[in-house]
Amino acid sequence: MAPQTSFNNLKVLEPLVPGSSEKGQITQEVVKHGGLGILTAAIFLAGEMAGSGVLALPAAMIGTGGWLGLALIFLFTANAGFSGTRLGLCWIMLEERYEEFRGEVRDPYPAIGEKAVGRWGRIVSMIAISLTLYGGGCVFIVLIAQLLGSLVASVGFSLSLCLWMVIVAVCLMPLTWMGTPKDFWPIAVGALATTCIACLLVVVTCILDGNQIQEKVFPAPTADGIFKAFGSIMFAYAGASTFPTIQADMADRSKFNYSAMIAMGVLFAIYFPMAAGCYFSLGDQVTDNIVMAM
Repeated sequence: MAPQTSFNNLKVLEPLVPGSSEKGQITQEVVKHGGLGILTAAIFLAGEMAGSGVLALPAAMIGTGGWLGLALIFLFTANAGFSGTRLGLCWIMLEERYEEFRGEVRDPYPAIGEKAVGRWGRIVSMIAISLTLYGGGCVFIVLIAQLLGSLVASVGFSLSLCLWMVIVAVCLMPLTWMGTPKDFWPIAVGALATTCIACLLVVVTCILDGNQIQEKVFPAPTADGIFKAFGSIMFAYAGASTFPTIQADMADRSKFNYSAMIAMGVLFAIYFPMAAGCYFSLGDQVTDNIVMAM
């Protein structure tokens, strides 16, 4: 009788080969108790990606003639969804091949880079993630400071933008001390809910204001406008660096693909009406920050 293959011997085999008995066992091992569900993870993904970039979408339509810009939104939605599912599969592969990734992991994206191409993959991933989050964080701080400054100025209290930025940064700092996304999931729900409500109010206001415009101007598409729209729309879909982190907190990490597809559907439902409704209501009167055009 041939000796049975031990678990240690199976570790050197390709885990994705059909018929491998280890894959089913490992899939059960990575199911965690108390982690994020499919819907909660989808809300995290959508809430993390839907941010200040949505305010620039109507202005991005100016240089594209409108319809081409809407096509770019559809293209980037599909691209972000596909990228999210591939990242999810990459993490599942790591868990199948390496036992150390089946528990709590604080840096899943750099781990994927390191196992894919080596040490330099981890370094490049960490640099890219840091630059992306730093740039996005600066945009959010400036935007929040501007809105707070304008609100408080209406009651007669005025501070410079720089001071407001410091105040906002200090207030947001404690949120960075939390462990993983599952530790502050209510924030994700609140972020997505407030974003949806704000976008709805902006679209309705732009439509009402557009009804008072006698003649609307829709500029012809230009090469410069298309490139600017490309960058603005791409920024609206930034946030893939956090995908593996959210997946690592899921109760069943193998179902991350469902969360990614739901999140992309939510983003498309927010971005498309925001861009189309505001642009076709105001024409060339939209501004870089659509709130300032209201």
